[in-house]
Amino acid sequence: VMIGALRHKITVLTPSRIADSGGGAGLIWSPGASLWARVIRLSTIQDFVGDRRRRLKRIAATIRLRDDIEPGMRVLYESDLYEITSVESGDDRERRLTLICEGVAL
Repeated sequence: VMIGALRHKITVLTPSRIADSGGGAGLIWSPGASLWARVIRLSTIQDFVGDRRRRLKRIAATIRLRDDIEPGMRVLYESDLYEITSVESGDDRERRLTLICEGVAL
């Protein structure tokens, strides 16, 4: 049940390493917790890949305090995929976390 400003649903994706045939490893992303969040769209940023520029969407998602979320994990919000780049304390009473996320190009 949503409470107050936490009115948007996000899904946290967690990585698992899978060995490949070349002796290396790849990542697969598995759906984890579905959480209620307050989501604010941030200004986009430019990303340079080779000689191409692209704009990355960014969001700040505030959730209830958890200890199992860290940078590098991913979030699915409104069918867009984001990487968590920063996890910040959301309030003075340490009851919330704010996840700063950047869009992931597929």
